[in-house]
Amino acid sequence: MNRAARSVGREENGKPKGELRLPEGISIEDVQAELDRILASATFARTERLSRLLRFVVTRTIDGQGEQLKEYLLGVEVFDRKQSYDPRIDPIVRVDAARLRSKLREYYEKEGRDDAILIDFNKGSYIPAFQKAGPRVSESAPIRLASRPFPDWKSRVLLLLVVVLGGFICWTVALYRRNSSLERQLESSRPAARLQEFEPIWGHFLSTGAENFVVFGSPVFFSSQQHSLFLRFAGVNDPTNLLNDPKFRLLQERFGPLSEPHFDYAEMGDAIAVQRLTAFFGRAGITLTALPAHQASWEAIKDGNLIFLGAPRMNPLLQHLPIQQDFEWGPDHNIYNRHPQPGEQPVYATPSHRDALTYAVIASFPGLKPNREVLLLTAHSTPGTLSAVEQVIQVENVRAIVDRLHLTDSPGRKHFQILFRIAADKNVPIKTEYVTHHISPS
Repeated sequence: MNRAARSVGREENGKPKGELRLPEGISIEDVQAELDRILASATFARTERLSRLLRFVVTRTIDGQGEQLKEYLLGVEVFDRKQSYDPRIDPIVRVDAARLRSKLREYYEKEGRDDAILIDFNKGSYIPAFQKAGPRVSESAPIRLASRPFPDWKSRVLLLLVVVLGGFICWTVALYRRNSSLERQLESSRPAARLQEFEPIWGHFLSTGAENFVVFGSPVFFSSQQHSLFLRFAGVNDPTNLLNDPKFRLLQERFGPLSEPHFDYAEMGDAIAVQRLTAFFGRAGITLTALPAHQASWEAIKDGNLIFLGAPRMNPLLQHLPIQQDFEWGPDHNIYNRHPQPGEQPVYATPSHRDALTYAVIASFPGLKPNREVLLLTAHSTPGTLSAVEQVIQVENVRAIVDRLHLTDSPGRKHFQILFRIAADKNVPIKTEYVTHHISPS
C-alpha cells in the first residue's frame, strides 16, 4: 500500500466535519466512482443489506466521519435496530461485516480485477481503507530471458547435484506427510483409543448394553385433491392430535377435504446431521437407529439411549419427555431461559434472518431407564442443527466443552445444558460461539 497520503478537509455549513487522509493520487471522486462500480456489479446484485452497509461506511468516511463508525451506530443506522440495541447480544453487525469483506474479495477477484482503486477493511475495523491497485502482469506481455553463457561441465554437475538433492528432500517431506496422514487415519479408526475423550458428553451411548436411537423431525403434509395442492401448515406438527388442533381445522375448512397426513420429506439439516451421527457411531463400532418422529413410539425407544434432533416443534415425543429444560424454544423461535443465572438473558431472540444468525441447544439428561442417556441437539434451522452435531462428534469441540464445563473435574456423571450462537452463510454454519450453560443437579 502506498504510504504517502494527503489530508482532505471536509466542511458542512462552513464548519469542519473531520479530516480524511487519502493515499497520494486518490481523490474523493475516485473513491465515489469505485463505490458506484462495486454496487452496480453482478457480485453485489441481490445483496441489499451488504450494499447498504458498504455505501454507509464509505460515505461517512469520505465525509470525514470515519471515527464514528462503531458497532452500535451501524446497528441503529444501517440495520434499523432500536436505540436499546446491544451489540453483545445481537452480533448482526459483526456477522455482516465479515460477509462484506468476503464479497469485496470476490468482486476484486472477478469483475473488479482491473479496477484502479481498491476498497477494503482492516480486520476488526468498520472504517474502509482506500488504496491504489498494484501493477498486474499482462497476460500477453512477452517474457524475455537474459542470455547467459553456456555453463562449463563443473557448473552442470553442480546444478545436477542440486536438482537431485532438492528432489530427494521433496520426496522425503512428501513421504513424511503421507505417513503422518496415515497414522492419523489409523488412530481415528481405532475407536477404543478415542472413545474415552467423548465419554463426558455421550456417557452410556458408548457402552454396548442398550440400543441407541436418534429421533428427527417429520414435517406433516396434506394433499387436497379439490384444489390440486400439497399443503403444509408450519403450526401443525402432531399427527396424533389433529382433530383437536384449531390450526388443522382452519386448514380443513379452507382447503378440505384433506387427505391423511403425508411424511414424504425431512429437513435438509436433519438428514445431513443423521448421516454424520450414524457415521460417528459406526466408526466406534456402535449401532445407531434413526427414526423419523412419526415412526417413533415410546414402546419402541423407551429402553434405549435417545437423541432428539432438530426442531422441537416437529418432534412430538420430545414435547412429552419428562425433563426440565432450562433453555426452551418458543413458538416465535426465541430461546426462553427458564432459570436465568447472573449475567444471562431471560430471552435470547432469534432475528428474522435465521439464515445468518441462529441458536442451538445441546442438553444431556438421565435416560428413562437406569444407565441410559437422553441427548438433545435442537435448533430451528439447518445451520443450527449441523453446528450442534459438530460440537459433539469432533474431538476438538468435545475437548473445549469438557474443559469449559469442568466435566471431568470430579467423579460421577454430570448432565448439562449448553446454548450456542451460530453465524451462518448459505445454510452453512461458519462460526459457532458459546453463550452460556447450566449444570443439572445430580
